[in-house]
Amino acid sequence: MGELFSLDNPIQNYAWGSRETLGLIRGVPVPTEAPEAELWVGAHSSAPSLAHVDGGAQPLDTLVAQNPDRFLNPRRENDTFPFLFKILAIESPLSIQVHPTAQQASRGYREEEARGVALDDPTRNYKDQFSKPETLIALTPMRILTGVRDFAELRGFATTLKLDWLNGVLAQAKTPRDLLVAIVRIPQDAASTATAKTVKAAKKWAKKHRDAQEQNSAIAGAVELVALVDAKYPGDRGLLLALVMNLLHLEPGDAVFTPDGQVHAYVSGTAIELMYPSDNVMRAGLTSKHVDEEELITVLGEHQNIPTIQRPAAGALATYTMWDERLSVTRLSVTEGEELALPLEGVAVTLCTAGTVVVRDETKTFTLTGTQSVMYVGDPAQLSVAGQGELYIAAQR
Repeated sequence: MGELFSLDNPIQNYAWGSRETLGLIRGVPVPTEAPEAELWVGAHSSAPSLAHVDGGAQPLDTLVAQNPDRFLNPRRENDTFPFLFKILAIESPLSIQVHPTAQQASRGYREEEARGVALDDPTRNYKDQFSKPETLIALTPMRILTGVRDFAELRGFATTLKLDWLNGVLAQAKTPRDLLVAIVRIPQDAASTATAKTVKAAKKWAKKHRDAQEQNSAIAGAVELVALVDAKYPGDRGLLLALVMNLLHLEPGDAVFTPDGQVHAYVSGTAIELMYPSDNVMRAGLTSKHVDEEELITVLGEHQNIPTIQRPAAGALATYTMWDERLSVTRLSVTEGEELALPLEGVAVTLCTAGTVVVRDETKTFTLTGTQSVMYVGDPAQLSVAGQGELYIAAQR
């Protein structure tokens, strides 16, 4: 048997969020009073969804803790809700960041607990004991930073823009990780000087090179990125890291995977994101939040490769494979007058990102609009989907 019920999902008001995107999706007046950065769907204790069951409403993390047999996968390996599902609405670049492995998260969490660092302490690094690999699926055109550019390309940047600091760190580095560590450890005064010189050099190049072919080059993209970062985070040394990272342009429907230890930052656009249920983030720049350089270095992975973009075939149904074979994300587009079958099993949440979609099982019917969702848990079942809009379904078999 299975059970279907609705969820109310919290919004996180981070400074980099949009005052329009999530408001427009859910159909409320914009601009909103505060920036709305992320919608969370899941049972993370920092911001759990509110589940409507048995005639009332309770936080999903409370329900899971009280009755894991009812609210988790019957074939589960533990009593933790298996994922965190999000919508990201990016107005300004997110912080440059890295996530720990499961082993690093467990160690760090235990150490901070032993030292008595409160969970809400702004200097705390580990909020839970989980790793945070994540897959991002673009809803709009996006720009993201991830991994480290080829060293030959970076040497070209250093020569073209006359950046002595970049030549210096490249000379020290044998691997992408070495390069990132060298930049993180540049003394503050030298980093401030390097940041200012990089901005000045980028402005000079942009003013001189307006040829259409040059504007499509890698150096042009890097120069544009420097200008964007400087406008949003003037003087932030994170700009030095941003310059050496791969800049990817994603089209709607494109997906990329970020493993533990990979340096990354999302620059602009709107996306769906699936991850393990973690909020562990080591920041490296472009943020007013706590930056712990040495802990960041500890969790940096040796390989910082450019990811492969996953592009499912066009159509009403598209399924994205995840790093964990038991997890999946499915996009379902439904048009007026048709009714589609949606097979579910284990734990699944359906999240409406556009239009009005009707989801029903044998006993219940839910009408969903933007950001609204329902959760299914139990044995294999088939739901019916109708209306006109788009659903994303995160599931653990």
